[in-house]
Amino acid sequence: MKKLLILIVFFSSCSKENLNPEEATNFEDITNLEDVAIVGSSSFFEENFKNKIVVVAGGTTEEGAVVWINHKKILLLNDALEATGLFYQDNKIYVTGWTYGGKGSVWIMDLDGSNQTVMELEGKYSEGQRIMVHNGDIYTGGYFDNGSCYWKNGSKIDLTKNADSMSWGLAMDSNNNLFNVGYYMSQHHSLIPAFWKNGKRNKLNRPQHGDGEAKYIKIIGNKKIVGGTTSAPHNFLGYITKPTYWINGNRKTGQIGSIDEGWQNCDVFDMFVDSEENVYLAGFSQDMDGEYPTYWKNGQKNLLSNGEAKGVIRSLKVIDGDIIAAGTLSYFPGTPCLWVGDEKPYVYDENAVGEVWDMLIIDAI
Repeated sequence: MKKLLILIVFFSSCSKENLNPEEATNFEDITNLEDVAIVGSSSFFEENFKNKIVVVAGGTTEEGAVVWINHKKILLLNDALEATGLFYQDNKIYVTGWTYGGKGSVWIMDLDGSNQTVMELEGKYSEGQRIMVHNGDIYTGGYFDNGSCYWKNGSKIDLTKNADSMSWGLAMDSNNNLFNVGYYMSQHHSLIPAFWKNGKRNKLNRPQHGDGEAKYIKIIGNKKIVGGTTSAPHNFLGYITKPTYWINGNRKTGQIGSIDEGWQNCDVFDMFVDSEENVYLAGFSQDMDGEYPTYWKNGQKNLLSNGEAKGVIRSLKVIDGDIIAAGTLSYFPGTPCLWVGDEKPYVYDENAVGEVWDMLIIDAI
């Protein structure tokens, strides 16, 4: 049977007030986006995704949250504002995020975008961040105005409340134990990276006098791999944030580059673990001039586009050894794009301004 690859990317909207084209791309001395990217090419998907369907979900400042199935654009229902996480199962696309006014939601649709439904998430100013389906139940990780939580079929279960606490990723192990990851603020006002097992909180280690955020989790057998960031004090820069992952609680921290060469910060927005258990973290690294789309393989730093592009990776996968990354040219806001290997990034719409939050690649038979 034919293999079907479904690629789902999420965008979130953001203000484009006073944003001009040069700011939207952040390329030095370039006024034509087509010089540095493939813009709206109808042949791009045929050439790069043969016998595959590419679904892009997200949002623009003009239309709010949308789903693009190849070149077909579908608006999400109920004044959808941001789409931040996804799951795919049994020919259904599950999307989480929130609507105008701060109401967390889950959208479900068929592969062609039809039969779209919406489920609201309980809680004031709720925001869904990641989503999964297990034994027919829909689990969503996120937070609301009074702390971190998750939802089961739309009903809210608190994790850490009455405190500064957020959660993102979630996963279920083979014994049906539910793991959520995030952070909470200690009484000393430090951000403590943490995971919750069936609602019981456990802290992850961090640098002395530093902070941390756990964002994503992957369970492989008895291994719990958690990705995020940690920050440590620095005499000149105050704090430096570095990419970090934990394997069964053991912390490994990647590098952002030489401070003497101007590198000073980073952030992480996704984690991917391949079949050989190589750990990829993706986001941006920052110098005095801006942010650069960056991924770290087992802690080793790699810049996309040879460091010539400014922007961010919001999601990353490795398919047949090739890096596939979803993100934006420029950072917050930016021009939504997709990198396939070392080729020029593909830009969906040169006039679109927004953000990318998540990507899913599914190989279905």
